[in-house]
Amino acid sequence: MELYQIRQFVAVVESGSFTRGAARASVSQPAISASIAKLELELGQKLLERRRGSVVPTGAGVKLLAKANEILSVCNSIKMDLRSTSEVNVLQIGVLRTLPTSHVAALLDAFRRCNPDVAVQLFEGTREDLEQRLGQKKLQLCLTSLKNCENRRNTVTLLTEPYVLAVSADHRLAKRPSILLQEIAGERFISRTGCETFQTTTALFRARGIRTNVVYRTDQDDRALGLVAAGVGVALMPALYHAPGVFNIPIKDFPLTRTIGLRWAPRAQKNEALQALITFTSNHSWGSDLFSGVNRRIVRTA
Repeated sequence: MELYQIRQFVAVVESGSFTRGAARASVSQPAISASIAKLELELGQKLLERRRGSVVPTGAGVKLLAKANEILSVCNSIKMDLRSTSEVNVLQIGVLRTLPTSHVAALLDAFRRCNPDVAVQLFEGTREDLEQRLGQKKLQLCLTSLKNCENRRNTVTLLTEPYVLAVSADHRLAKRPSILLQEIAGERFISRTGCETFQTTTALFRARGIRTNVVYRTDQDDRALGLVAAGVGVALMPALYHAPGVFNIPIKDFPLTRTIGLRWAPRAQKNEALQALITFTSNHSWGSDLFSGVNRRIVRTA
C-alpha cells in the first residue's frame, strides 16, 4: 500500500467522482482507476461503488477512509514540523455569504489536509463586496455569484442552481415532486433578506399577486434553514442548501437561477498554491448533499 494510493482514494471519495478525484490528485482518470483497483486487489476488498451520478465507498471503503484520514493527518503533521522554519504561504479568499457552510467547510478541510503548508484567510461578503475587494487587490480569489459578470477572464463556472421551496418534513407540500409558485400564497414565510434575488423575487410576487405571511426576516441562511426544519415557516432557498428534516421542492414556474463560480486576480496565474485551490474547488462535489451523500441532480455542475 503506497501513500499516493491513499491520497487518490480519499480524493475520489471526497469528490464523489473518479474524474474529479483524478483532477484533484493531478493524475489521469485511467491512472487513478488503476491505482484504486490495485489497492482493492491488495486488500481483497471492494472499496468503491458506482451509483447514478456519483461514486460512494463500500463498508470496507468507509473503514479505510477513516484510517486514511488519520494517515494523511500524521503525514501533514510531519511536513508542517519540517517546514516550520519556512515562510507560510497565505491565501486571501473571498466567499459569498449565501453559500452553504457545509460545502465551504468540507472544501477547505480537504484542501488543508492536502496542502498543510498553505494558510487560508477567509473574507465573507456579498457579491458586490467581494468584487470590490478583488479589484482593490485585497483578495486573490473569490467563490461567488457570476451574475452580471461581463468580464469572464480569470473566471470559471462551477454550477448553476435553481431556487426551491424549502419545507419541513411534515409540511403539506413535503411529498410533492414539484409545485407552482401560486401554491406558496398564504404560507408562513421566512424571508431571506440577504438573497441575491431578493428584490427581483419581491417584484415577481407582487406582479403575480402572491401574498405570503412573513413570520421572520433574516440575512443568515443557515438560521433560515434551521427555522424551516422546525416548522416555523417555508423559504425560497438556492437548491444547494440541504439539511436533515428539510425537503427541497422544485418550483415549475420560478425562472430565477444563480450561477456560482470562481474569479481571481490576473497575478494568481503565477501562484501555485492558488492554482491548487482553484483545482480543488473546481472538482468539489457541489451536486452532493453532504448530510446524506446523495447526488442532487437539481444542481447542474459545470
